[in-house]
Amino acid sequence: MLKVINTITKEKNANLFFILEDKNNIEKLKKIWISENILKNLEKKFEEKKEEKSFFKEYFIWKKNIEKLFVCFFDEKNSKKSLEEFMWDSFRKTPEKLIILTENNIEKIVEIAFLSKYKFDYYLEKKQNLEIKILLNWQDKEKISEIEKKLEKILELIKNTFSSRYLVNLSTPEKTPEKIIKLIKSFELKNTKIKILDYKQIKKLWLNLLENVWKASENKPALVILERIVDEKAPIYGFVWKWIVFDTWWLNIKVWENMKNMKTDMAWASTVIHTMKELDEKDLKVNIIWAIALAENSISENAYRPDDIIKAYNWKTVEIINTDAEWRLVLADAMSYISKEYKLDSIITIATLTWACLHALGHNYAGIMGNNEEIMEKLLRNNSFEKYNKLPFDNYLIGKTKWKISDLKNLSTGTFAWASMWAAFLSNFCDKNENFVHIDIAWTSDRKDNFWVFPAWATGFWVKSMSNLFLEL
Repeated sequence: MLKVINTITKEKNANLFFILEDKNNIEKLKKIWISENILKNLEKKFEEKKEEKSFFKEYFIWKKNIEKLFVCFFDEKNSKKSLEEFMWDSFRKTPEKLIILTENNIEKIVEIAFLSKYKFDYYLEKKQNLEIKILLNWQDKEKISEIEKKLEKILELIKNTFSSRYLVNLSTPEKTPEKIIKLIKSFELKNTKIKILDYKQIKKLWLNLLENVWKASENKPALVILERIVDEKAPIYGFVWKWIVFDTWWLNIKVWENMKNMKTDMAWASTVIHTMKELDEKDLKVNIIWAIALAENSISENAYRPDDIIKAYNWKTVEIINTDAEWRLVLADAMSYISKEYKLDSIITIATLTWACLHALGHNYAGIMGNNEEIMEKLLRNNSFEKYNKLPFDNYLIGKTKWKISDLKNLSTGTFAWASMWAAFLSNFCDKNENFVHIDIAWTSDRKDNFWVFPAWATGFWVKSMSNLFLEL
């Protein structure tokens, strides 16, 4: 819940979060009858000689309408932290019900407050009751109305980020292809058409890579196409994701410690459908085709095997070197399908992928690679909390995906640049030589610890930076 208020007198047991911008700003606390002792204490904090003057203080207030006061001051010149990191650290120490007193950077503060305090409580008896109000000491109704409209947009972005986190954290049986299709159909989309290719159509169209990845499961696969055409003369961008319900590695089965948490293997696709929902009503100048390949991989006598050679939708043959390289198979068929059906300017593939990207970039950066410099530069320059870094991509790596007894192999040994090699493999399915970008977000979408606005487990990484990207294209 988010609400803008201009008085605190009607509040009960409120927790007030005061953004202190400079020493003179302390005077604003007098308007809400904060005691002289607290005001003097805050003034003293400014007089203390420290290398890092930023501080976060908590005070207990003996008043009916204010229970606690939290004061946050950030000194950009002297601080060793970023503003986002400092605010995240401050907000997470506060109660769930909070009134924020501030006049500047309201949108950013609200975003950090909500994202920092997120909690996945679906399976807990006690649910989170997050309630944030913005206290503005203004009487200008037009200005307050303007702020409310801006905050509505921020809140919609936050809701979609939360929904993405929620979906990733759910247990596997609750996010099978059938249930996800039902969820997508439930969205009230105004400008986006939904097209579903079910198992019969997948089989009929010879989407063999997608079908073989599915074969060991009872839950049928699907290819979901989301089409948003706003101007037939404008460029069309194709975005391709994979929704693997649970990644067992098939016959090349994982050891138990690597099997845990594979329910998050569909994190990119979860982020995608909520980004699409976020963008549906926005004024975009580009056309977007989203393709999501949904499949559940299990282990049975029907599972595809190492050494199998499978003919893809574009009729290129692929030898299965390792059955854990399933995601590039389902992405490959989806890429070929939209390449054939639409005249695309670029194809962008996104997936939760490799340990190699983790080792190269850690948990805080997603890897990007390809030949569309415009899109990659926009992602590198984006000013959201979500950060990207560029990895190698060239003809040498693409050449290493070719094979002796088939056109391609789904795993290339000896090159070691694994994240880049997966991008190289997928580039073979830009069948009309479309521009290509591949994004690897495996370890940004699912963390083991809290950092900035990102919680442990699912983070919802990508919703904001991709929303910004589409608005810039």
